[in-house]
Formats: sequence, C-alpha cells, structure tokens
Amino acid sequence: MKPASTICVFLLLLTTTVSAADQQLYLIQQSGLAIRFEPQLQAVAREVAEVYPRINDELQQVFGWETTFRPTVFLIGDRQRFQNWAENPSIVAYARPGDNVIVIDCSRLHIRPHRLESVLKHEMIHLLLHRHIRGDLLPRWLDEGVAQWFSGGLAELLTAPHPSLLEEALLSGEFIPLDQLDDEFPRSRMDLLLAYEESRSFAAHIAAGYGEQKIIQLLNRLKDGTDLREAFEATLNMELHILEQKWIEQLQSRYTWYSYLAVHLYEFLFLAAALLTVIGFVRFVLKKRAYRDEEEE
Repeated sequence: MKPASTICVFLLLLTTTVSAADQQLYLIQQSGLAIRFEPQLQAVAREVAEVYPRINDELQQVFGWETTFRPTVFLIGDRQRFQNWAENPSIVAYARPGDNVIVIDCSRLHIRPHRLESVLKHEMIHLLLHRHIRGDLLPRWLDEGVAQWFSGGLAELLTAPHPSLLEEALLSGEFIPLDQLDDEFPRSRMDLLLAYEESRSFAAHIAAGYGEQKIIQLLNRLKDGTDLREAFEATLNMELHILEQKWIEQLQSRYTWYSYLAVHLYEFLFLAAALLTVIGFVRFVLKKRAYRDEEEE
C-alpha cells in the first residue's frame, strides 16, 4: 500500500445514513474511493484501499472506459444487518449503481477466503457498466454475465454456481430463456444459481467462439445507445435469438443423459449403496422380529 501521505488516507468517525437507524461507521478516503466500515473491519478496509487502484487500472485497460465516478464501499460485519439491506439472502455483496455504492457482507467472506479482491472487482464492473450504458439497454443477464466473466467467473453468491446446474436444467426442461432474465433474477435459491450460471456461460460462449474483443465491441455499441438486438447483430453478424439457440445446442451436445450419468456415477453408486444398506437393515430387523415371535409362541 502507498504511504498515507501520498494517497491522502485519513480516518473519521461519522454517522452514515445507509439505513433508517443511524449507524456509526469509520471512513477511509483516498483519491477516487471512500470506504465506510465497522470498527472491527479496519484491516479489511485497508485491504480494500490497497487493492482498489490495481482493480481500477485493470478495468480501464480491459474496457477502455474512464472511471469518472467515486464509489463508496460499505463493509458490514453484522450478517443480519446486511440481509436486511440485500435483496436476497444468498448473496454476499451487491452494487447500487445509481448511488455508486458497493456493500459487502464481511461476516461470510471467510467461507470462501481470499475472495475480497474478486468480489470488489465484480461489483466495480457492475458500477462501470451502468455508468456508461443506459439501464434499459443493459439486460440483467448480460450485466451479470460480463461481471462474472471478467472477474474470473466469480459471482456475488455465497455458494458458487456450478455447470452441473446447466446439465440438470437442460435435461429436465427447466432451462430459463434469457429474455426472462432481462429485468431481474429469480428469488428462489436454485433458480437464482441457475440464472447466474446461465449468464456466465453465455458470456463465456461469446468469448470462446468469437473472441474477448467482441464482448467489448458489443458493450461499446450499447454505450453509444444502440439497441441490444441491433448491437448483437452488428457485432456478431447474428441475431440474438439465433446466437442463444446455438449456445443451447452446444450445451445440449455436451450434456446428454449418458454424460450426466458418467459424471455423477459415484454419486449414484453411493446412493445405491446407501439404499441397499437401508434395505438390508430393514430385512434384518424384520427377520429378528419374526424369530422372536416364533420363540414366544
């Protein structure tokens, strides 16, 4: 971390207005960033102050966009307080682009250690996208897919999505079409995990099939005010619904009942062994009871 004199870091005790009830938080300020945190999270706050310049530089290099806003990062150590603010109890962080605010639940970061920097980068991408792209042009699935893809696949979820969710959804017919994820994600835990995984997978499909720069070109067209479907067609020479269908077909060719059974073979064997054990125990109890009844007669 740079010396405090060069980055103008200072601590203040103040009263914030992040909730209806006033909550005293410490504040670290430096060029381009404010961090508000509970007293016991001072070490975490200093880590955020240290990694933020690196994250900011990286995002400017990737997207080519200036960070013309000053984010405020709230670090919350009280799990219940965070859940009172968050939209869904399954997440450990969220961004409020309209206020340039990021809120992180530090009480649960220990469950997946060494992820603070990735979480911060993920939420910064949300702020950056919404800063440069109008909300009506940026669907939720693209917003989340890009944020996950550029932050190494990480989501703001407590439990990471898993590709097997896509397998199960495709095989069961419960796959969620992207246009149903334009405005918001489902609230139920499994559907929420599936929505995150679909978003990540679609972004990865574009990057792998057409190149990373196509994602940047697409975002720049949206930044210029181009309609979503026109932006996809101009960038990838393909209509969005056709690209989505090709993505689904690729997933279907990869995920078959045979591959699903092969991947989960040990789980099925374990389940079968458990069932056989239960059946054997029940038969043993029944035989023992029958033998005891014969002796009593």
